[in-house]
Amino acid sequence: MISSNIMEKVKKLPQTPGVYIYKDKGGEVIYVGKAKNLKSRVSSYFRINLDRRSKTFALAQNIHSIDYIKVESELEALILEAELIKKYLPIYNVNLKDDKSFLYIGIRNSKESVGGKVISIPTVETFRKGNAERYKYRYGPFPDGKTVKQLVRMLRRMFPFKDCSTSKFCRYKKLNTPCLWGHLNLCPAPCVYEEAVIPVCKSNIRSIKNILSGGTSRIIEKYNRQMKRYAAARDYESAASLRDLLQRFEYVRQSFRLPRDYIENPYLIDDLAKEALENIISFLPFLKEIPTRIECYDISNISGKEAVGSMVTAINGRIDKSGYKRFRIRTKQTPDDFLMLYEVLYRRLSHETDEKKKSWGLPSLIVLDGGKGQLSSGLKVLEKLNLDVPIIGIAKHHETIVYNDNGFHETTPALDLPGMRLLLNLRDESHRFAQKYHHALRSKQVFGRIVQKKL
Repeated sequence: MISSNIMEKVKKLPQTPGVYIYKDKGGEVIYVGKAKNLKSRVSSYFRINLDRRSKTFALAQNIHSIDYIKVESELEALILEAELIKKYLPIYNVNLKDDKSFLYIGIRNSKESVGGKVISIPTVETFRKGNAERYKYRYGPFPDGKTVKQLVRMLRRMFPFKDCSTSKFCRYKKLNTPCLWGHLNLCPAPCVYEEAVIPVCKSNIRSIKNILSGGTSRIIEKYNRQMKRYAAARDYESAASLRDLLQRFEYVRQSFRLPRDYIENPYLIDDLAKEALENIISFLPFLKEIPTRIECYDISNISGKEAVGSMVTAINGRIDKSGYKRFRIRTKQTPDDFLMLYEVLYRRLSHETDEKKKSWGLPSLIVLDGGKGQLSSGLKVLEKLNLDVPIIGIAKHHETIVYNDNGFHETTPALDLPGMRLLLNLRDESHRFAQKYHHALRSKQVFGRIVQKKL
């Protein structure tokens, strides 16, 4: 029988990424798991319709206490889970007791005949631990094998490289034509173009090693500059493509916190959130106190049709999905983001000035996806409702913060500052949430029903 104390603790779990730890009556760890949403994942172990013959049911009957550690991302949860399983060897964990299932990324030199000479050409591959001796450079282990393979494919699109065997290399050399990867520009094709492309092969491998080693500042700056040039030339499709590309290899360039950091300080994620809030005050000097409730807004529509607005919320520096709200635009069916934003903000903030409406809690900072125009709309709402709430806009082109403090001002904090990362994460999440609702309404318009789609 599952105790009421356990169920009460489950109800109070945060809806954040993390690792949960189950213990038996003797205090021994019997299971360690990871979760993108701790409350949702742990709740699934205590459903009334669990199969009584299942391992999950047997595990749930033996749970006497639950501990958890919040982390910043699902990936950190993966890494921490693996470390805790190795440490405790829980009886209900059947995998990850060693790293035999982990994937590594390896770089080795293969000797090929090019231009009548034997030349070493670098090759990038994924491998398991047992084959490590073949590789001069090794990166990992990475618990999420699917993600690693996607990363290698992404890196290849950025920096084409050779990955074929000697026999395949010789076969296409005799045919004097590149293989499929060469035709798709995913390999420099040294089998055909020989010495002319060897410098390209080596240069691309240097860039890949730089990314996998975490020293990517120059590369990131290079692609950010290119993205801004595309945006300035109004080539928004190319700019968006490059932006997405940069986001996709954020996985390999970020400096993950070590599992021992979380083990030594289970409240690390709360400390980091506090640091981010304190950092925000340092580059927004008009703030008089730490913004404990931050709300961010975005508008999504196509030519004014099926227009919606979104509100996402961060409480004490952590995104809180229970505070998300969505708004279907009522006043406009033609493109006018400023008026649409005015409507959304007025409807939301009127909850704090109209006694007939339920209060949602007054925000201590409002963030708008946009520049001076959006900020002006927000200021008009605050003036009409006679509210004094700090408000800023984030202009996309240069991630510039716009605010009004006796006149409009701009500031461009470094993107790697913890406070700026929090604001940008909120902005991106508000955009995602608005798009999700907009796409749902469009599907209802087309199909007569809402088609669920993950964004």
